[in-house]
Order: sequence, then structure tokens, then C-alpha cells
Amino acid sequence: MKKIIPIFIILIIVMTFYASQRPMSEVQDTTEQEVVADENVSIDEEHDLDSLWNDSFNVVYKQPVNGYMVKAVAKFLVSDFDVISADLTFAKDGHSFELHTSCFGDTMFCKGRMDFKDENPKLFRKYRNKTIEADYHMYKDEDRLMPMYAPFFFMDLDFDGKEELVIVHKSMAVRYHDGYDVYRIVEGRPVLIDYPPYNDNKDGWGFGMTDYPEFDFKKKTISCPYPEGELKWDGRTIYGVSKKHKDTVGVNGKKHLFNHMEVIKEIKFDE
Repeated sequence: MKKIIPIFIILIIVMTFYASQRPMSEVQDTTEQEVVADENVSIDEEHDLDSLWNDSFNVVYKQPVNGYMVKAVAKFLVSDFDVISADLTFAKDGHSFELHTSCFGDTMFCKGRMDFKDENPKLFRKYRNKTIEADYHMYKDEDRLMPMYAPFFFMDLDFDGKEELVIVHKSMAVRYHDGYDVYRIVEGRPVLIDYPPYNDNKDGWGFGMTDYPEFDFKKKTISCPYPEGELKWDGRTIYGVSKKHKDTVGVNGKKHLFNHMEVIKEIKFDE
């Protein structure tokens, strides 16, 4: 009995020693894992833009625009530009249609190509998976025909007295200028004007027009300098309303006629 007691005491001392050592090891391992986890979160937030692919946010405009209630589903477009694209839904009189912009023109939610390294990811993380009710806004500069800071607008660009719907691709043209897709609305449906000067997509940018062409609403002409983005232009092409031809759009078995624009003059500048 006397021999058993010392052995029992020795076992208790040994167990106590190992028990006191294990928690230190476990705490050290846990601390290392937590540091790694924190570092991973930081990397995801600051650098792993691919993680934003599957997320989106909604912008619902509170005011009707030309009678349309408009909603945008914005998504982060990981590319050479890292911009925020959007699918715009226009609803009116129980009907709706959807159009896409490669770079959301509402500067409250997308800063375009110029500031993408810092601003666009921050904005997307701020609004991701949320629905925001927003005011539709645009700014008119007296020196510019096209409105600024708006994702879309309505304007008569073929001189027939009816406003076209213009979808803005913010800062996606040469030298960070805006690009546009111009649609006629025919019986509630968007019909893309798919020929120059409204659609001259030679460079594959994914839209048709830019803000370089100059509109003369008195003469009903569109003057397009080329090449766009250069400090010195080689010349310009001037389009006017055709006296012989009309654009014909068929919807629901009906034919709708619109002004057709054709080249009326070519100007080549001297070198």
C-alpha cells in the first residue's frame, strides 16, 4: 500500500506537467491560424477581384423617365478596366425590355475606366447584394450636346421630332470619352440604329457612337471628325437626312418610317 501511493503521486505530477504544456501549444497553433485567416481576408478584400463575379446590386430609380420606371442590376466586370456593368430594365404600361451597358453611366455607382483601381471595387463592395432607391440625374454642360453622369437619356438624334433612347457606356471610348448605343422605341420595343454614324463599331468596343460627332439641329446634319481621339483630325464625314430613303422598321406587322441618314459631304484636311 505504501508503494502504491508514491507511484500514484508520480503519475499525477506527470499528467499535470503534460496538461500544462498542451494548452500553450494549442494556443500557439490557433494564433497562427487566426493570423493566416486574417491575412487571407485582407487579400480577398483588396486583391481578389474575381470573388466579386457572382455578386450584384440593384438600383431602382424613384422617378419615371419618359414614362419608364427603370431598374439596373449592376455587376462587377473583371477585365482590363475593372468597371461596373449593368442590365437596365425599362417598364411602362405593363411591358418591359432590357438593355445592357458595359460600363454603368450613373457616377453614383460607377466611376468608369479612369478611377477603376480604387473607386469601382470600393463602390461595388459598399453596395453589393443591396437594393438602392436612387434619384435619376444627369448634368448638361453648355459646351456638350450629350448629358453627363447619366446611365441613359432620351434625345432626338435623327431629327424626326421623336426622342431615341441612348444607353451610355461610360468612359469606354477612346481617351475616356463616353460611348453610346442609340435605340428607336417602336411600339414599346427598342430597335438599335445599326449603321453610321450611330453605329460605326470598327474598333470592336461593343457600342456604336461616341460623343465626338457634332450635331447641327438647324441644318439636320451630323459631322463626324476622324480619327477620333487624335489631337489632329485627318478629316470629317458629314451626314444629312436623305431625301430619297427612309429607315423602315416592322413591328407587329406594321411598318414604321424614320429619317435615314446618309453621307452628304466628305472633308479631307490638308496635312
